[in-house]
Amino acid sequence: MANRQRDWRAITASLAFGLGVMSSAAAAMERVCFETSDNARLCYLERRLDDPAKPLLVFIPGWTMPATIWQRQLTHFAGRYPLVAFDPRGQGQSPAHPSGYTLERRVADIKELLERFPDRRVVLVAWSLAVLETLAYVAEHGEQRLAGLVLVDNSIGEGPDGPASTGPNPFFRELREQREATMRRFAAAIFRTPVDSGILDDVVTSTLQLPVEDSIRLLSYSRPRAFWRTAVHASKLPILYLVTPKWREQARLLTDQCPNAHAVVFNKAGHALFWDQATAFNAALDDFLGIRAGSGN
Repeated sequence: MANRQRDWRAITASLAFGLGVMSSAAAAMERVCFETSDNARLCYLERRLDDPAKPLLVFIPGWTMPATIWQRQLTHFAGRYPLVAFDPRGQGQSPAHPSGYTLERRVADIKELLERFPDRRVVLVAWSLAVLETLAYVAEHGEQRLAGLVLVDNSIGEGPDGPASTGPNPFFRELREQREATMRRFAAAIFRTPVDSGILDDVVTSTLQLPVEDSIRLLSYSRPRAFWRTAVHASKLPILYLVTPKWREQARLLTDQCPNAHAVVFNKAGHALFWDQATAFNAALDDFLGIRAGSGN
């Protein structure tokens, strides 16, 4: 516990960092780092708001991505909600640690992050790989701390299982043989709208922090698809599922079966839909917070 209480705070009001030059609202956030129970150093951006009626919005990026990729949401919600944008271990400002790239440890990292805000109800906004980690957190630790779940552009296990994959994963082979070129292609592919080269460079820098085998471990969680589906269906929380057309059928099945869930499909966005269609994404999240998550405006 003593390690978890130690932190380092850096005011970033006049510092531009991550994803090029951030907006003034996002740049005014405070960067905080703390030690986990396994001695990893984890960092997050924080903007406080002294309004106990408003839930804390905790943004968790996807595989190898930095917290600052949420800048269009941090700008939009600044001054209206308390905000945290998390850099998971080995991503963004959180340095790589020798171990901990398992689902169990990543869930523990989320738990220890939330323990730093004991008096706040939390809405978790999780993208891509973080969707699975968030559902695993709920399955293991329950919903007592939470006011809602926002699950962004990943499978939640709805629908029948597809055929089992066989043979070596070609993406893993590309990572091992041509990592930087592979990650540059990956980073460019998540955006559908034009992105400044400086932004892509910052994203790629984050993706290359982890040793390659640790990055592959993060894509190798062994839970069956039914685990994620069970976790979603067992939840009593308001759920917002924001996806690209790839997950349209899962969105339909979710809302057909779970009255606490609402879904929006973004037809003109890439995997980083919160960047490509930021206005529509923020409006959907605004509606969810004001109506379904019960925070008011």
